Amino acid sequence: MPLVKIYLKNRVAIDKKGIANSLRVIMQQVLHVPLQDGPVTFLEIEDSNWFMPEGWDDEFVFVEVLMFPGRKKETKETLISEFADTLSQFLNISKNSIITTLHEPNLDNWGIRGGKQASSVGINFDLDV
Repeated sequence: MPLVKIYLKNRVAIDKKGIANSLRVIMQQVLHVPLQDGPVTFLEIEDSNWFMPEGWDDEFVFVEVLMFPGRKKETKETLISEFADTLSQFLNISKNSIITTLHEPNLDNWGIRGGKQASSVGINFDLDV
């Protein structure tokens, strides 16, 4: 059950729904998650609160993906690469301006299905992809 947060400087007229749907398709294809999984949240920061270090592109985008552990290194590499491709196209920015971080807490640290640990209720898809 990947949860995606996208941090970016406030932009006018971006297709958030298109981005979210495209990232969700990538997660389904790469991570093999069910169709209904993969909420995407946009956290837009006002110009007055966006401070990049000197020499950094002002259009940087930061992506955090919180997901169950167990995927292979190659799978995670594909996910990161395809996210960068998609976001660079939708936002018309360089792939070099996209930083993605994957967080994989142990299944004991996920509360799902009414407050039960994910490790005790079972997952209905394969994590070893």
